[in-house]
Amino acid sequence: MGKEIPRAVAALDGANNADVVGLRAEIDLRISAREFDWVGELGAELAAQAASGRVSQEYCKVLLDYVLHALASHPGKESLRTLLRVPASPHMEGPERTVAERRLALFVARHQRIEDIAQLVFNRESESVHSLEFSACLLHELVLVSAEVEKYPTLRSFGEMLVTVGHPLAVLPLRLLPEEHVLRRPRGAPDDWTWTEPPTPLVSFDAPEVQTTPSMRQRTAGIEMIEVSVPASADAMGAAVHHWCTQSNGKITAQEFWSPDPVTEEDFPAAFKLLPLIPWPADQAPARLYPSTPESVLRILLTAAVRGPAYGCGLYGAHGRLAAWRSLGGLTGAAADASIARTAELVRQTHWFRVDTASVWFYEVAWDLAIAALRAGGQEIAVLAATDTD
Repeated sequence: MGKEIPRAVAALDGANNADVVGLRAEIDLRISAREFDWVGELGAELAAQAASGRVSQEYCKVLLDYVLHALASHPGKESLRTLLRVPASPHMEGPERTVAERRLALFVARHQRIEDIAQLVFNRESESVHSLEFSACLLHELVLVSAEVEKYPTLRSFGEMLVTVGHPLAVLPLRLLPEEHVLRRPRGAPDDWTWTEPPTPLVSFDAPEVQTTPSMRQRTAGIEMIEVSVPASADAMGAAVHHWCTQSNGKITAQEFWSPDPVTEEDFPAAFKLLPLIPWPADQAPARLYPSTPESVLRILLTAAVRGPAYGCGLYGAHGRLAAWRSLGGLTGAAADASIARTAELVRQTHWFRVDTASVWFYEVAWDLAIAALRAGGQEIAVLAATDTD
């Protein structure tokens, strides 16, 4: 290939959008012709030049991302083998590389065949420029698209290795739990497919509002609700939406309450109206409640985690799933070191409610959610609310 590729990349210094569009078209032609080595060499040169700062980093990064996605979206061993030789980011370390590899892992899991991934990425002789984080995310992105992960010895072995090294994703099971089957991505779904329907998936309701009756109010009139919120629990409850604050303009409130007298599921709407909740001031009309299910709440939290906030990017599937379960652990009162299986047991024992976000506390743009949990035994209530704006 000689100097053809270095010259093409060097020409990006002072290039315009038309030049970039032309090079993207060339990449498509080479992919169609199965000239993967040419595409791989281009990707490596783009990464090197972007890292050196000798040419436009903006155009190099855009085209590098295009190379990787073009290779990932063309299933086959040759394209996948080439992809493993192309850096996901010009940077060899740091948050930008981490984000790029997490995004690439999601794309590879969606488009490449699991048998090819198991053979080329996870075997001991694999030659890859990508980090452990890429492989860890790829393994758990596969869990969200395939029910066959545990069939492959190399995938199981890698999962065991993650436990040994203490990787955060190691706590996630290699199969979806019953509540998670709503998360499985359908085959052939578009790239922008998510677990709920746009445009406002976090504030739509699929059950009638729960009405508060005089008899409910009478039964709960003497109940004392004591706030017992602590930072550690609040941090856990907000895990799925934490990036709304760190990357964007979001705000989160997570509160816990305890009552010496148990509250029944039937009377929860009346007890909920007694809580001094930050998003619903006392001088505002009480928030409306809607019964929900573990599956629906998990889907809401995962959608919140994987969606980008008003500014920034989402957590992608693997870390989004982890964050959703951490939020569920906080909402159910699970111990900090509880397994996902134990948290799932508590989730099934908890009564779940969606809360209307029509309050001045919420920005009411596209990033609003509110969830209430009546924990097993009826003496503990947890409420999570979050909002973001551009």
